[in-house]
Amino acid sequence: MSQVMPRYLPIDTYDAETPVLFVNTHKELSELTACALHRFTVVRDLADTFSSVNLKNTSGRDLMCITRAVHLLMREGCAVMDVVQARALQREHEYKTPI
Repeated sequence: MSQVMPRYLPIDTYDAETPVLFVNTHKELSELTACALHRFTVVRDLADTFSSVNLKNTSGRDLMCITRAVHLLMREGCAVMDVVQARALQREHEYKTPI
């Protein structure tokens, strides 16, 4: 027996005592993956930029701001992908269930 996923799942971003941001688990899989992909692409592009930058003149504050942004985007993207994975597994289970 599979559990029903709640319509809205909180994204824990550690910036509030109670969740403020939620993933709508009923959105189309294509929309969910596009949302996650956008966040991962921004992180990738930022990492590409930093791989070619001389960090000698970069302040600790700048690095902290960048790593916080990367961390937040990755947490959000992973939260959305967790929903995609759960829905995909649910579909696989339903597909394999004998009629």
